[in-house]
Amino acid sequence: MPVINEPRRPQGGPPTSAPPRVPEPAEPPGHSSGHSSGRSSGPPPQPVGHQTASIGHQAAAQLLGLREVVLPAAVVAAADLLLGDALGSDDPVTREAAAATRGRLRAALGLA
Repeated sequence: MPVINEPRRPQGGPPTSAPPRVPEPAEPPGHSSGHSSGRSSGPPPQPVGHQTASIGHQAAAQLLGLREVVLPAAVVAAADLLLGDALGSDDPVTREAAAATRGRLRAALGLA
């Protein structure tokens, strides 16, 4: 099975048991994740620019924490096909993240 990006650990140290967590996107100001009684104690939420993280932003954040991936080659090949579709996205960040990720996957498969 292909191994992508060997883990970074001290010489002779134990392998990491779980990948690092990727933080969730911040909630827009005024958004309450708690219980709501129908009344707001603060000002109403104001429209804020593009607060929702795009697929490209999410993928880029996950790639920053990537240390090691061990998967069957068929799964990696399927991901390669799906990433190829993302190359046509309207979002430039999605296109860039898809191209970078697809390049790493194809290199692991020996297709680069």
